[in-house]
Amino acid sequence: MSARVAMVFGGTGAIGRAVCRELAEQGLAVVIADLGDGAALAAELPGDGHGHVGCDVTDLESIRAAVTPYGTDVSTVVYAAGVNYTGPVATTDWAAYERLQAVNLRGAFHVAAVAEEIAAPDSYVFVASVAGLKGEAGGSVYCSTKFGLIGFVQSFAAEIAARGARANAVCPGNVDSPLLRTLAESVAERESTTTEAILRRFAGDSAFDRLIGVEEVARAIEFLASSRSSGMSGQALVVDGPPR
Repeated sequence: MSARVAMVFGGTGAIGRAVCRELAEQGLAVVIADLGDGAALAAELPGDGHGHVGCDVTDLESIRAAVTPYGTDVSTVVYAAGVNYTGPVATTDWAAYERLQAVNLRGAFHVAAVAEEIAAPDSYVFVASVAGLKGEAGGSVYCSTKFGLIGFVQSFAAEIAARGARANAVCPGNVDSPLLRTLAESVAERESTTTEAILRRFAGDSAFDRLIGVEEVARAIEFLASSRSSGMSGQALVVDGPPR
């Protein structure tokens, strides 16, 4: 077993997959913890010692079963699990609301609690969003989970600092991913326009006038997970161009 194991929760998603590759390229053994099948991804990662394990972040016992076999070999935890939803407060889909709270926020608590109990890793990185820094119309449910996640990271970082461990958040802008396209489709339906028009609007939210690539987010996550960011904890690092 490698002495440097990174567990990536939500590792089969678009950002999660890029993170797994980036961490593997930096020499870590990567364990993909996800409800999805990570076997093919684990097999194609560079280096040795990679694996995958089924895991439901809304279930504490599922997380415990995923982390326990690796124990204190886990040096890095990345929380990349996340879902999205858009809609006005007055017509909130409460099932979607509960799902977002369970995956985006409560799951982060679950993973941190279990990882601290079993592994006590050196670094944690949680994928938040620029939507956790500024609210937006139609995004109240999603924004509330990401605002909450950033608050959690700041508090958690203060708790684990005494043992020299760190926790940070990455806040991507609009990332070119299937999740963003699904969101654009929902917004387009609500506004009676096209998905392409909404994607162009999303790209224009940044002065870069483009969507952010998953690899750009992954590189920031790898930096925060590594000793190169040893002086940073409790931070929310934005990966986006300047806002318009």
